[in-house]
Amino acid sequence: MNNNNEGIDGSRRALVLLGMGVGLQALLAPVLASTTVTVGSAILGGPLQQAASMTPRAAQGMLTRVVTAGNRLVAMGERGLVVLSDDGGRQWRQAQVPVSVTLTAASFVDAHQGWIAGHSGVVLHTTDGGESWAVQTDGVGLAEATLVQARGLPASDSGRDRHIAEAERLVADGADKPLLSICFADALHGMVVGAFGLAASTTDGGKTWTPCRERLVNPMGMHLYAVARHDKTWVITGEQGVLMRSLDDGASFQALTSPAGRTLFAVTSTRKGGFVCAGLLGAACRIDPDSLAVAPVELPAQLTLLSALQLHDGRVALLGQGGRLLVSADGGGSFAEQPLARRDPLTSLVEASDGGLVATSLAGVARLG
Repeated sequence: MNNNNEGIDGSRRALVLLGMGVGLQALLAPVLASTTVTVGSAILGGPLQQAASMTPRAAQGMLTRVVTAGNRLVAMGERGLVVLSDDGGRQWRQAQVPVSVTLTAASFVDAHQGWIAGHSGVVLHTTDGGESWAVQTDGVGLAEATLVQARGLPASDSGRDRHIAEAERLVADGADKPLLSICFADALHGMVVGAFGLAASTTDGGKTWTPCRERLVNPMGMHLYAVARHDKTWVITGEQGVLMRSLDDGASFQALTSPAGRTLFAVTSTRKGGFVCAGLLGAACRIDPDSLAVAPVELPAQLTLLSALQLHDGRVALLGQGGRLLVSADGGGSFAEQPLARRDPLTSLVEASDGGLVATSLAGVARLG
């Protein structure tokens, strides 16, 4: 992608730690357009057509993320694994999933309706709390939508031919576009971001996904690792310190300066409307909810941080490499390390409805306390 070692090494490290297995490929080029395109799942072979295998050891598989759906916990990972827990993470059962690609992120707006994003540009939707899932779109569909946008540019646009050629290359690549984070504001409005600057949004619950790279500030097509929102403010973080914010509910984004300039893998909103971002080798910053200024955050250890979470009591937790947990009681201004019962290679963290912490890892999902 580029000659910056931090960007290349950081991306490889994060993708391995998160169990995503994404190889670095040619940079996807931006296509500037805003036409809405209805996209369905393409008819493809391989893991996009193969349902996830049912196994009694699903909860011990390589899992990348765990989230809440009301009082339920939903964890996901490689080969289409999705497991559910209704007792705070003590017992798990496997859900039916129509694909067997690696799943990387999820967002629920209530106890019933949620979305999962993953490899091959796949977005899945559930209306029953994760018991069953349906494909909404995939990497081929998103690439085809990008091509339709490019062809819809006016003939007077000097870059039209280049945008069409770049979009045609996306279509030729096939479904190889990993999505890495997804966030929904409500049952209709959501955004998904991923590797090589891939991004799309929806205003109809995912029936229509519209490529939206033209709204973002990412001219080099860096990996986008995380998206979060509070009210009408959205924040996206990514490779080599990519940091951007929207104050108009995602209609447009402005670039912010990351103090460390290193890759930011995670972002969470805070109770008062600010945001905390964290990533490679202790890179961390917060966005003030009042002035919206970006300030560096000093951490007690130079850890690579993979997951950020606001706890029920308003504290902010950062999950670091090697299963180390940093917690802030002042909205992300300062952090102290909190011991965990496990020091496995944990990949994400969530707080169950009873206050217990539950984590995913390369060896499954478990309750930490």
